[in-house]
Amino acid sequence: MKGKLSQINLFVSKINRQHVQIILVLLTLALFVLGAGAPDDGGIGPR
Repeated sequence: MKGKLSQINLFVSKINRQHVQIILVLLTLALFVLGAGAPDDGGIGPR
């Protein structure tokens, strides 16, 4: 158990904060592009 905890601690310490920020920015941009390109309802219903 102690070995597993030290392995997890080593893995977490290797993660760079800047890498996490870059991943979050890229994910946000990708979701923004998907949302901006979303089709409307096709004109169904009242206007």
